[in-house]
Amino acid sequence: MRALGVFGLGRNNVDLKEASDRVKSWVRQSLSLPCNAAVTVSEINCRDVRCPGVETAILIMGAGEPTRLVKIPRPLKDVQLSDLEAALQ
Repeated sequence: MRALGVFGLGRNNVDLKEASDRVKSWVRQSLSLPCNAAVTVSEINCRDVRCPGVETAILIMGAGEPTRLVKIPRPLKDVQLSDLEAALQ
């Protein structure tokens, strides 16, 4: 029998959770976000021919601020700090 991961079955979900936490931390540090700002990180599999296939979508939400969407055209586990820095500019 397989052990349950954080969000479901298998190690892959644990890896995605760790990658998501890493990217969230980079976002918070890079933008010096207050603790009440919300950051979500999702891996999206876009089937539109104009999309890169799998991309990482980051939503940054602060009180009284418009929500900001940042997209990185690579799978979440492959996102590097340099990718995020380029996307935030």
